[in-house]
Amino acid sequence: MRCSSWLVIFLALAGCKMGTEPAAEDPPRTVAAEPARTATDPVKPAEPASQALKLGEPVTAPLVSLSDVANNPGAYKGKTVATRGTVRAVCQERGCWMEITDTEQHANVRMHGHSFFVPKSSSGKQAKVQGTVVLTKDGKECEDMATTGAKLEFDATGVELL
Repeated sequence: MRCSSWLVIFLALAGCKMGTEPAAEDPPRTVAAEPARTATDPVKPAEPASQALKLGEPVTAPLVSLSDVANNPGAYKGKTVATRGTVRAVCQERGCWMEITDTEQHANVRMHGHSFFVPKSSSGKQAKVQGTVVLTKDGKECEDMATTGAKLEFDATGVELL
């Protein structure tokens, strides 16, 4: 064989080899490993999750017991107060009202202007309520604060379910 023949064979083989190599696109990616933790490394505590479901406006008024409001409704009528109690019942259509109770008293809580709703599954939860105290009798607001059998109601602007 002549030299030129060897050159042709060499170039042919070199061309075949070049076609089989992978194309140089992106450099291979490397994943940085996290440093190993030791027993003496401090463990960062998880952020505390807020347990309360906050609905409507924030509850900022000082707390007054539901019993105090019920025992002296004239002192609170038309005033914005915050109170707390256990949710006893909830509107099962939309959650637009609930009834709360403490150890002695209970009150109906309507959500002001239907601007927010409580979950229908809220019965049994603790609730903090802020709203205007209203007295009702036979479904109508009582003008006479001493009306016997008046029902305590809150027109709530904010509720926290715990």
